This record gives sequence, structure tokens and C-alpha cells, in this order.
Amino acid sequence: MKLIHPWRTAVLLFVLLPATAMAATAPHWEAVPQHGDVPPPLYEAGISFARTGGATDVLYRFGGDNDEELVNDFYALDLRTFTWKNLGSPQAPAGRANTLLIPGPCLNCVSIVGGRGEFGTNLMFPEMQTYHVRTGRWVEASPAERGSRFAVKRAAALVVAVPDARHPNRTPTFYVFGGVGNTAPRFTTTPTGLHNDVAVYDPATGWHVVPTSGTKPAPRAWTTGAYDPATHSLLVFGGYRLGPDQGPDTPGSELFGPTNFDNELWSLNLDSFRWTQLHPQGPLPNPRDNVAAFFDTVHGRLVLFGGQYFDRVTNDLWYYSVAENRWTEVSLPTGDPVPPGRVGGVSFVRETPAAYELYIHSGITNEFGDGVLLNDLWKLIWPKD
Repeated sequence: MKLIHPWRTAVLLFVLLPATAMAATAPHWEAVPQHGDVPPPLYEAGISFARTGGATDVLYRFGGDNDEELVNDFYALDLRTFTWKNLGSPQAPAGRANTLLIPGPCLNCVSIVGGRGEFGTNLMFPEMQTYHVRTGRWVEASPAERGSRFAVKRAAALVVAVPDARHPNRTPTFYVFGGVGNTAPRFTTTPTGLHNDVAVYDPATGWHVVPTSGTKPAPRAWTTGAYDPATHSLLVFGGYRLGPDQGPDTPGSELFGPTNFDNELWSLNLDSFRWTQLHPQGPLPNPRDNVAAFFDTVHGRLVLFGGQYFDRVTNDLWYYSVAENRWTEVSLPTGDPVPPGRVGGVSFVRETPAAYELYIHSGITNEFGDGVLLNDLWKLIWPKD
């Protein structure tokens, strides 16, 4: 079983066949029973595998918001048995939300990068801390190891791992796009409240921002996307932004309206670092943030699940065909189980010889009202045939 990066976070081809022909190979959801120290419900945690020299069967989840405070909860999930283990300790980093998690950089390690404090406090965490699986110890990266403080002073960003096709066992290159830059009041309206830059991790020099060309996407956070190896490009979809009709004086009460959520699709070529906005044909997914996504390399498609619009969450399923430049919504059979819509969940992907498996965990059913916190685990099976 091959494991695909679970960092956005967040896909696949769905061939419309007659019901009798497609029944055995149609995408479908399954609720996954969990065992052990099942974490309490929360949202806006971070999740990643560790970097190992062999099979990768354990996933790590850090931080989040339990709707009362930001926590430093730290759990491991054994994917062979779906058993959780509480790894919390007094030595764990401070509680935070929307932190980025990446495998490595050392063997048998997983690292947290950035993260934020409560909104309105102006607290950010411009740091990188590494958990060593064998010793159970956290170690903060030195400034030289961390790299640019500005590059890691972000939260709720898209982070994507790009493997070295010639040397698949080497540490992948990590690219980060966008994110929250501060938690000041009305942060969206401040010059550094949202990012639209690209940061890259180099094991020798740490994190640094790289120059890009072409028209950039507007600054945004809680965006999603994936790596397309055929074009050596990052695909970036949606997110939360300052609306084109808004500015520095926009009241805070108006910063979560229809124009603050986006459904644009962008491509960043990783050879030239040039941005291109794509203009897909046909119906489009509604503007949204907090989408789970992955890339189906078999068919050249970006698959999306769920997300949040200004007045609701959704649990719909879409794919974008690179070759056709078209979005298609996937209709599952009536009565099939589907996870509840959510915001602030985490997701990861595994690949088997027959299918991709997208896992969805935790979140909240409504961020702005009487939402219900979740700690469930669901699996989307997306066949390759």
C-alpha cells in the first residue's frame, strides 16, 4: 500500500457508466471504526505521516481548537488497526491551530511548522518543531535550520510534498502557498493578514520564500490543492480572501460574506514558478474554503470533497480534468452513506493497487453558529478503473 502526502491538505476520475456496470467500481464512502485513545472532538488541527525508511503506517495529529481553547493535543493513529495513541506530554509545543505538519526532515520524525494563536491576539508561531518518534522528544529547529522567520509565520496554508522522481527515497520538496499571516483584529484587511507567496523547504537552508512570475492569486488561506506530476505543477483551488469589493475599512461583520470565498483554479509551474489562472468549462464548484483534495495521477484529475461557503458547509464531491479543463460533480447513489459537511477537518490519502482512499477526520459542522464538533473518521474509496 502506497501512502500519499496528507498535507493539503484536501482528486479523481469518475466514469459515468450504467448503474449495472458501475456498481462494483463506483466511488463510495465508509465510516471507519476507531479504537484506543480516540481523540476528543475538535477542529483546525494539523496532520501528517512521519518520515520513515520503510512502510508508513502511522499518522500524527497535533493541536486544534476544541471551541473553548487552542490545545496541544498530540495523537498517533496506527492505520493497520485504526487505533489511536495519546502522545501528549508536558514537553509538547504550545497549543495552536492551523499548524502545518510535514514528514521529517530527519528519519523517524514529524515536524510542525507555524500555526496561530486565538484570533484577536496577534499571536503567531514562526517556528519549526520536530518530534522524534523513537525518543518521544520534541526539538525546536535553530534559526539556521528553520530558515526565514517570515516564511514560517503562517497558518492555514496549503502545503504540498513533491517527490524526486529520480530518487523516490529522498526527502520530498515541500511547497507552501498562502495562509494566515497574523491574528490581529480584522486580520483579513491588514497588509500581512493573508499570504499569496510561495515558500519552499530546503533541508540545508530551511524555509525560504521564492519569487514567482505572472499574475498571482489574491492573498488567501484555507485553500486546497495538489501536485500534478504530468505537468510538474501545483494546482490551487478556492480559499478565504478579502473580497474584491472590500478594503482596509471593511467592518469585521462583513468579512465573511459571499465575496470572501473563492472558486478560482490556479496552476503554478514548478520549473518556471509562473502562475496561470485556469478557466474551466462547464459548471463550477461553489466558492468555498476548507476543502479536502488529492490528485488522481492515473486519470489526471484533481478531486475535491466538501468545504465551507459563507452561509453553509457542503459534502459534495467534484473532480477537475486537466486534459479536458472541466469540472464534473460526482453523484453518489441515493441512500449511500456520506460524511456530514464540516469545516476545519483534516484529511489524508492512501493509494492501493486498485484505488485511492481519502480519509476525513474531525472538524465542526458550522463554524459560525451552533456547530457540532466531530471526531469521526470516514474513508472515500475512489477506484482506479
